[in-house]
Amino acid sequence: MELYDTVVVGGGPAGSLAARKIAENGFNVLMVEKRQEFGRPIRCAEGVSKKWLEKHTGIKEKWISRPVKGALLKSATGKEALMKYDESDRGYILDRSIFDFDLALEAANKGATVRTKSRVSSIEKQKDFYSIRITGLKDYSVKAKSIIAADGVEAKIPAMLGLNTKLDPNDIEFGLNYQLENVKIENDYIEMIGGNSLAPGGYVWIFPKGERSANVGLGVLASRSTKQKNAKYYLDKFINDRFPEASISKVVAGAVTVSKPLKKMYGDSFLVVGDAARLSNPLTGAGIGNALESGSIAGEVISEAIEKNDFSEKNLKKYQKKVMKSVGNTTKKFYRIKEAFIKFSDKDIDNMIKLLSEVDPENLNLKKLLSITFKNNKEIISLLKKIVF
Repeated sequence: MELYDTVVVGGGPAGSLAARKIAENGFNVLMVEKRQEFGRPIRCAEGVSKKWLEKHTGIKEKWISRPVKGALLKSATGKEALMKYDESDRGYILDRSIFDFDLALEAANKGATVRTKSRVSSIEKQKDFYSIRITGLKDYSVKAKSIIAADGVEAKIPAMLGLNTKLDPNDIEFGLNYQLENVKIENDYIEMIGGNSLAPGGYVWIFPKGERSANVGLGVLASRSTKQKNAKYYLDKFINDRFPEASISKVVAGAVTVSKPLKKMYGDSFLVVGDAARLSNPLTGAGIGNALESGSIAGEVISEAIEKNDFSEKNLKKYQKKVMKSVGNTTKKFYRIKEAFIKFSDKDIDNMIKLLSEVDPENLNLKKLLSITFKNNKEIISLLKKIVF
C-alpha cells in the first residue's frame, strides 16, 4: 500500500497550491481529483484580483481572457454607476480550464503525484495514519499521515472527517453562467446588475472574455429559488432581453457558498481549504483568491507538521488562526453585509445606484460604495470603519 505524508483531495486552485508547496518542501504528497481533467468542466465565472495571482502564482498571458479596469454597477431599471479600479485593485477574467490545469501541472513538476478520475470513497483513521480508499480508473487504497480537504462546495471529505458542513438555504446560491458569443459589451469593465426581479438574493454578472464574447450569469439564493423560477429561468429571461442574437458556446452550473467560514477548518491530522472551508466572499461569490491563500497557508502548515512529525489538532490549530487573520475575518464581515443586502428591495437598489452615480468613478472604491449603500444602517457603518479593504 502506498504511503504519503499528505493526500490532497481536490485539484482546484486551493488543492494544487497546497500540493505544490508540500512537494517543494521535499515531502511525499498525492493529489487526487474526481473529474477526468483538471479545470474541466468549469464551475466559475472566472474573475480574480491580480493581487492574488501576483502573490501566489505569477501571471501568465495564456491564463488571461481579459484584463478588467473596473465595474459598471446597474439596477434592474437601468440606472448605472461606474467604478474604476486603481492599479492595485485591477483584475482579470481567467480561462480556468488552462489556469487550473497549469496549477496542477506545476504541482506535479515539483514532485507531487497527481491523479484524475480518482474519487475518495472512504476514510478510516488508524493510530498514526489514515487509510484512504480511492475508486476510479482503478480501485486501490493508500496510507496518509495527513489529509487536506479541497473538494469544493460539495465538501464531502470534511463531513467524512467529522466536521459539520451543512448550509442554510440563505447561505448558498444556485449559479448558472453561459459563455455567449456575438455580444456587444464594454470589454474593459465587468457589469454587476442587482435586482430581485433579475436574480432574487443575488445579482447578474457580465464578464468580458473577448471582443464579442462574455461570461453572463447570475446567482439565486437557494431560499428564493423555486422549481418554476430558478437560476435558468432568470438567466434565460435576462439573455432573451439583453442579448437576443447571442449564441451559447459554454454552460457552467453550480452552487456558490455565501456563508461564514467554517467554525473549524482543522482536526487531528487534517485541514480544510478553499470553498470546502466556506471561504468564498459571501457578498460577491468570488472564491479564487481566498482559495489560493488558504491553499498556500495549508501547504506551509502541513509541511511544518511533517517536519516535526506532529499532526495533532493542537498543532494544526495554527492554520485556522492564520487563515482567519488573512481572509477569514474579512469574509465573516462580508457575510454580515450580505445579510443586510439581501433585504434590499429593487427600489432600494435603484436608489443606491443613483447615489453611486454621483461619485467620480476614479474615487469610487469598495469601502465608499458600501458606505453609501448602507448609509442609514448604523451596524454596517460601524463595521465598515473596522474593515481595511
